[in-house]
Amino acid sequence: MIVTGTMFDWHALIAERLHGRELPGLPPRIHVPRPPKCVAEFIRLVDRPDSPLSELAALIEVDSEIASSVLRLVNGSQMMLREKISSISRAIGMLGLRRCKMLVMSAAIQASMSGRSSSQKHVANFLVESQERALYARRVAELMGSDAEVAYISALLQDLLLPQLMQIHSQAYDEFRPRNGALVDHEAERLEWDHSIFTASLLSQWNFPDEVIACVAMHHEHDTVLRNEKLAHSEIGAVAISGLLPGAFSQEPKGISLLVEYQNSIPEFDFLQVATDVDEEMSGVSGGGAVRVSLADRLGRLAVAAIEEGKKEETEWVEQTLGNYTLEEQIGQGGMGVVYRARHSMLRRPAAVKMLRASVVGPDVLERFETEVNITSELSSPHTVQVYDYGMTPDGALYYVMEYLKGFSLAELVNEHGPLPEGRIIHLLCQVCGSLSEAHSKGLVHRDIKPENIALTVCAGAYDFAKVLDFGLVAFKDEISQWESSQKLQGTPAYMAPEAIEAPDLIDARTDLYAVGAVAYFCLTGKPLFSHLGMMETLRAQISETPEFTEAFCSEEFKNIVLQCLEKNPSDRPQSVIELAQLMGQCASSSVWTFEKAQLWWEENPISARKSITAESHLSTRMMPKSHNEKTKNFETANLQ
Repeated sequence: MIVTGTMFDWHALIAERLHGRELPGLPPRIHVPRPPKCVAEFIRLVDRPDSPLSELAALIEVDSEIASSVLRLVNGSQMMLREKISSISRAIGMLGLRRCKMLVMSAAIQASMSGRSSSQKHVANFLVESQERALYARRVAELMGSDAEVAYISALLQDLLLPQLMQIHSQAYDEFRPRNGALVDHEAERLEWDHSIFTASLLSQWNFPDEVIACVAMHHEHDTVLRNEKLAHSEIGAVAISGLLPGAFSQEPKGISLLVEYQNSIPEFDFLQVATDVDEEMSGVSGGGAVRVSLADRLGRLAVAAIEEGKKEETEWVEQTLGNYTLEEQIGQGGMGVVYRARHSMLRRPAAVKMLRASVVGPDVLERFETEVNITSELSSPHTVQVYDYGMTPDGALYYVMEYLKGFSLAELVNEHGPLPEGRIIHLLCQVCGSLSEAHSKGLVHRDIKPENIALTVCAGAYDFAKVLDFGLVAFKDEISQWESSQKLQGTPAYMAPEAIEAPDLIDARTDLYAVGAVAYFCLTGKPLFSHLGMMETLRAQISETPEFTEAFCSEEFKNIVLQCLEKNPSDRPQSVIELAQLMGQCASSSVWTFEKAQLWWEENPISARKSITAESHLSTRMMPKSHNEKTKNFETANLQ
């Protein structure tokens, strides 16, 4: 390690981190933006001792976005200031040229890069997490007597490129599992370089100081930092420590253990006390978010879990409280999450709490989870599962509270009792159309309608009451092209329309109509479409083969409606769920099955009626035969070539 007195040879540290190689170029789809004209001119003049402060301030104030970002960073960082700064000239005068130069550059680069993300909500969450890490690094640097401003800027920018890398290399990041190792190791294996090096390369092209580039490049080099006392007490140590804070995307499975190691190595550092200090500062930062759980609470919970549970990966939540709900019993479990029955602290109404199993999923599933709860909470149809609450646990796990349903899925009904009569199918699917009608009117496409996602329950005395579940793959029609930029298929093969396979960016409400037709086929025959084929063969058949109804017992009238839904060309299908419901309502059998008949059926089948529904498609398949379960599981794959 190259040290001169108490000062580091930053350039040599960067070279050592790169093992003698040059900083790499950025991935092709990440373009290095040029500094705005006002920022370039500011950087040119700021090093001149005779440059008037008013002229420097005027350069930044002409760009309102950059100016507001600078003021947000200045006031958010609480750089030992007792009052809020409201003008650029005052910021320069109070903070000095060196500080303001780095803040202006940071504001410019954050503004230029954040606009490229496809999810504005995730940009906001990412910026809040970055601010939290920056404040933490600054506080640690102050405790150790190192450069607090270098630590602050470096921590603020350390993960700058991670959202874009996750987007353009989504398959590689989807395969990341924290329990298998750190993110940077996975990135180095899949991408050759990790996000810290790519970000250092970007900062180098923007002419950031070598000390900032070194801190960013080394912020995951914990073994190296912990072995060198001077490094651990430097700006690099402060930034590395801040990189261990829990966030929406877990990068380091040994985060708490490493924080404890740093605490043992640095006497003046107490990771929980620093977290408390940061929480006080974050309380005054704009954009902290209503659902933000204090950092001290998150770290405290993780520390207790590490001590009490050792290597146990998942927290047992039974009899623990989330908001107003106490979890009573686990009622479902799958690869994506766990569902519990819960009770409200004051209301007698039971609820189901769905929790994301964060340790075994990638960031794309995390985004779908948040999308599902936000979109589902906006839907008011009685035939859509209702969402009551949403939040985050102290250690950062997401959950939402929904209505507790007693009954069974449509898949379970058919698998236990065989094909259904035509009248009952129409009765159920018209209710499904009611749920989809509201979603489609809001520009939403469900994208995963299937028997497992249709629950049958009792509602207000009405039996065979259908509820549509699992909006985890839902998307706004206008945003689908952005969601599908990775060219991956998403859905369930036996219920996917041809366009969802060949051109996912072109799907619309008629894609859900195809799935409704496939559900009708399953109800009539007891088998999904092309059940004799494997997954890839099923996808090809959905594109080119017409299903046969040799085993179906139904009227020609209803069969023609189902076949119309299953047309390969969307323009040949019914053009809306309202039109489909009207067509089914014209069938002679549409009035045969009633809620009264449904009640008699349920009374004759009390065992099924006592089941609980978990509102999670991955979980509801647990009662199905293995062969069918394999055919209907959600999947993601590159393409059919």
